[in-house]
Amino acid sequence: MKQPQNPETPMGQGRSPSYIDPQLSNLLDRAAMVQVVQDWGLARDTGRWDRLRACFAPGATMRTTWFAGSATEFVERSIAAAASGSRAQHFIGAASIEIDGDRALVETRMILMVRARLDGIEVDATCHGRFHDQFVRHQGQWRILHRVPIYEKDRLDVLDPARTIMLDPRRLAAHPEGYRHLAYLQAANGASITPDLPTPGSASLERLHAQGAAWLRAQADA
Repeated sequence: MKQPQNPETPMGQGRSPSYIDPQLSNLLDRAAMVQVVQDWGLARDTGRWDRLRACFAPGATMRTTWFAGSATEFVERSIAAAASGSRAQHFIGAASIEIDGDRALVETRMILMVRARLDGIEVDATCHGRFHDQFVRHQGQWRILHRVPIYEKDRLDVLDPARTIMLDPRRLAAHPEGYRHLAYLQAANGASITPDLPTPGSASLERLHAQGAAWLRAQADA
């Protein structure tokens, strides 16, 4: 008899039965990870906190412009931010997935939009990039073990076309180019900014890819 799905579990999860064709099993694994990434975005934006927690493996970690630490703390900080009026939307795009046993590397296109006030003026910060995720299969289910965003470019727009805003060039230049407008806005609203997130051509991006590849190889060597 088919077992009912845990409502707090991302859909499409579970170890594929051994009798399934390997190619089909691979497709099911990929679909499960894509579902987790999509669930993460919608749960984060709509305050479905149990769904968000269910996207992570035990001991998972997160890095963002405003946070670096455990996934558990990230969810709690996200709850507090939402309660204070923080508004964000994540648009999730195509994913590239490399699987080795019970580990996988997943990079997913994303667009982040944040609405806030800067010097009393309502603005939108829009950031284009990718999520770099280390996935593990935990108790038969694919979940995120470690997530780092790769920020490629961003911009800041004033909502009211009759208003203008002047940015401090030195404060703007203090942040990495890939997310400097987003960081400028968040810092102005009291956030402590992570200074070395991966951006195109950066040493931190090279390290991220090298560390991810080594982590995946460790599964094969085990």
